[in-house]
Amino acid sequence: MSETTDTKSNVLPATFSTVSDSGFVKKTGIEQELYTKNAELDAINELLSLTRELYEISLLALDPATLAEKIATTMRDRLHLEMAGIFLFNREQDILTPLVFSKSERLISILRQFGFLLRDIPITKATERPAFKNIFNGQPFITANASDVWGGLIESKNIETLSLSANLKTIIIYPLLTEERVLGAVLLGYTSSYDQFSRTEKESLKSFANVIAGALDKSYIYKELTIANKNLMKINKEMELANEKLKTVDETKSSILSFAQHYLQNPIANIVMASSMLSDGSFGETNPKVIKASTQLFESARHLALTVKMWLKALDFEENRVTYKMADFDFADMVNRIIKDWTLIAKDKNITLSLETDNHSPYIVKADQAWIYDVILNLVDNAFKMTKEGFIKLKVEKVGIEKIQFSVSDSGVGIDIETLPLLFQKFERGHAGWKNNVEGTGLGLYISKKIVEEGHHGHIRAESEGVGKGATFYVELPIQ
Repeated sequence: MSETTDTKSNVLPATFSTVSDSGFVKKTGIEQELYTKNAELDAINELLSLTRELYEISLLALDPATLAEKIATTMRDRLHLEMAGIFLFNREQDILTPLVFSKSERLISILRQFGFLLRDIPITKATERPAFKNIFNGQPFITANASDVWGGLIESKNIETLSLSANLKTIIIYPLLTEERVLGAVLLGYTSSYDQFSRTEKESLKSFANVIAGALDKSYIYKELTIANKNLMKINKEMELANEKLKTVDETKSSILSFAQHYLQNPIANIVMASSMLSDGSFGETNPKVIKASTQLFESARHLALTVKMWLKALDFEENRVTYKMADFDFADMVNRIIKDWTLIAKDKNITLSLETDNHSPYIVKADQAWIYDVILNLVDNAFKMTKEGFIKLKVEKVGIEKIQFSVSDSGVGIDIETLPLLFQKFERGHAGWKNNVEGTGLGLYISKKIVEEGHHGHIRAESEGVGKGATFYVELPIQ
């Protein structure tokens, strides 16, 4: 940029000289004033044009480095600068890192001799350096001395050579501000003294800085959104692959369930039935040892059948495949059928098994008999698992005119007070169960609660006076 003196403008051309040579017409005072005004208007238009161009650049969807390069190059060309640099501020490290430096050919030639580039020199301890302190208060810093900027970072002799060779007269550092923080700074190197700048030029610098700050802020937001979008696309792709795997898992699970239903339940049921008939003498008189062995076989088969059924039903609940077929039936008759299957087991274990009622039959309920059967069967099975000797008492009674209550009490291991509230959670077997290494899935009570309370609007609960004092489980069902 050439210096101008009589117009006081950094971008205005020098005025024509007033001479008496015969080849020139001497300008009058009015002509001179008009010329000056026109030159000033031209300068203002040039600055407005630059502002508009910077704004247009800011609208481009560019990454921050490319955007900064375009802005810096445009400003250096249009303002005839020796250099235009843009810094980004890292608050945690207190560093202003050069993002880009656009330089004149003359300055590039000088820096080649030094063997470094200005963009490779970060401004460390930025908030403590006098040249940059102002920008953190939102004010520009203006200096004629390059050592104010790079002192301590570049050798003094190199700074002096750079300033003289490039004819640097003014360096202006303007803050790049957003609503929330100092984003960075823009550095402009002029070959004109600051006192030669017109008021319009000085005021324009703030507009330039605002446009640059907004452009960079938007660019970084756009970059973050682009990265986030790429990550989302990656996650979506991973989810698609995961869904495909889940489909495969579901298909495998369905195959396993189908296998379990068709190839496990039926054979186990046959084993249960055959061992029961063998142990109760349905095939005629049998050796006592055979009866004892068949009774143990029946107990194991019954437990295996119930375990398989609990797993299958738990999956039905998890996948919302449960339906209920409500019908009237006598609850006490159903319990009688269950207790018959356990009589031989009770005798083999020396456990007194009994069933009593309050003599207010019939005990008609409207429910899904198959599901309620499984609930009662699970409670009886638990009682036998938790009782080594003593008694197991089943009872059916009416509660008022609206409910039927079933209970099963035992003299088994009991339940501690901490475990009672947790019993009906999934996979919870109780401390006593664990301590005594009792086999079980921890699903029976969880499923029973869902069947009774969610499926039949009833209630299931447990009571115990503590470990070693047995337990009682209650099931209440509405009559209608």
